[in-house]
Amino acid sequence: MQTDSMLEPLRLNRRIPLLAVAVTVVLAACNAGTEASPSNEATASPTAEATASVTAEATPTEEPTPSPTATVEPTEAATEEPTAVPSIDAGEPGGFTVAPNPEADALFIERDECQNLRDGYQLEFPEDWYTNTEIGRFPPCIWFAPGFYTVPDVTQVPDEIAITIEYMDGDSGSFEDPIRREVIVVGGQNAVREEDEDVYRYQIQLGPTPEEGPNLVVTTSREMGGDYELNKAVLDRIMATIEFIGSIQ
Repeated sequence: MQTDSMLEPLRLNRRIPLLAVAVTVVLAACNAGTEASPSNEATASPTAEATASVTAEATPTEEPTPSPTATVEPTEAATEEPTAVPSIDAGEPGGFTVAPNPEADALFIERDECQNLRDGYQLEFPEDWYTNTEIGRFPPCIWFAPGFYTVPDVTQVPDEIAITIEYMDGDSGSFEDPIRREVIVVGGQNAVREEDEDVYRYQIQLGPTPEEGPNLVVTTSREMGGDYELNKAVLDRIMATIEFIGSIQ
């Protein structure tokens, strides 16, 4: 049986970064045309000059030929850009609305995927962000941060983490004075999205009732790493990609 002191250091990378235990933080997207020589010009016959003039007149009729191909490029760009985020724009298949945020949309043009088989879900997150592999008692794909981080203590959530996902066997509770509360559907499951002055979270019902549990609670707050408003927008877009692959009651 391996103890904490025996854990080998783990290295993170951008796509599904591995977390390091007790390691210092490393902080971090033609052939060349031959010109006519003077000698050619001097020996050119009148017939050649006439031929050249005909060729020069014909050249403008060839210019429109590449122009249709030039107009294809903006058409392709226009079709690619909207397809980068359509599944999270309208809240489908999430079943909830997503507030506009150009910075978050830009982050989600390039995405990575991670799975948590223990808790039964998979999701997509920005490729420029970092998530965790399994470490200590923590399963993979539960911590998300905009920058690189290490785990000096395998019993604690690192300070750099901006979004957490927690599997709760029982009731997850609710805010006493929420400034916002919505009953929604996330990944085909009933859920509640709520916010108070400092915390923004999703509570996804995985069992018969929220009180019985289990529930999946996804949270960001003002005290966590990164920019709070951007974290909320990223959290919304992560939730719009989540799929439940385990046993859901």
